[in-house]
Amino acid sequence: MSPAQTLTPEQVQAFERLAREAEARDPECLRALADLEAARAGLGLGGALTAEAGLTLSGSYDQVSPGYRLALGLNLAELLRDKSPSLRALEAAYEARRRALRLRVLEALTGYLYALEAARTASDALEARQAEARAVQARARVGSATPAEALAAAEQVSQARLQLYRANLDLAVALEKLSATVGIPIEALRTLLRPGEGKGGTPGPALAPKAP
Repeated sequence: MSPAQTLTPEQVQAFERLAREAEARDPECLRALADLEAARAGLGLGGALTAEAGLTLSGSYDQVSPGYRLALGLNLAELLRDKSPSLRALEAAYEARRRALRLRVLEALTGYLYALEAARTASDALEARQAEARAVQARARVGSATPAEALAAAEQVSQARLQLYRANLDLAVALEKLSATVGIPIEALRTLLRPGEGKGGTPGPALAPKAP
């Protein structure tokens, strides 16, 4: 399963929830967004207005008049100066960080889904080997199966159990990676991975299967 795979609608919804959570916590994305918002705020008239206050002198002896002089000036050059290149650069920087983060979340999620499917397959295989072993043992009790066949069936069960153990380890690692990528605890992650939980909706991807 690769990041380019087609996700189910439920998995796409789970990805979008995870991506939003990651964007709200990632330091680089937050820093880039803050820089962008500060630049946008600076495009107002605040930087183009200037104020000048002083005393007005009048009369033949340059006496000080009772009032003050206050002059407001509008710096048209500052107002009309093209700030779009720097703003576009900040927007591009933010979008680049956002896309990179979403890609990391997608890769972590698909890695988790791959590990989940592998664990489910290993669990099904173990159940099948156990059923076969029980059938061989039943036949051995009535003499229609040899001890060697029963031993071989038991060995297959052991191998299948080992495969499930390894698959569950891989699944735990994938879940930890997804949790670290999104930046939330595993328990919170479990809720996001189950979109319909507690609301009567369609369940999302399940978590680790239990070993028989």
